[in-house]
Amino acid sequence: MGEADYFVAQRAFAGWWIVGLMLPLAILANIGNAAALRADGPAMVLSIAGAVLIVVNLLIFMIFTRPANAATKNWTVQPEHWESLRREWEYSHAVNAAVTFLAFCCATLASIR
Repeated sequence: MGEADYFVAQRAFAGWWIVGLMLPLAILANIGNAAALRADGPAMVLSIAGAVLIVVNLLIFMIFTRPANAATKNWTVQPEHWESLRREWEYSHAVNAAVTFLAFCCATLASIR
């Protein structure tokens, strides 16, 4: 996708930051689940792993995604090095999708165990 089209497509993500507000709640839910399941060692470990993975998600966002958003003013400004920012933004989202999926799997397995 070319530069102009990419910046137009980025408008679809306006307001998605609100979904990110749920991540601290997911950490707390996993910690609460771990406390509730402390008698079941493997389930407790899975819940803790889920919480840790959500923290990893937030770290990836803060280290890679957020700086790209800031440099482009949430993809409304086109700096000279926008392609490297695009690559960083895209890869950080792909990695975070995998990390979030693993966190979901850990929480689910802990709950159905």
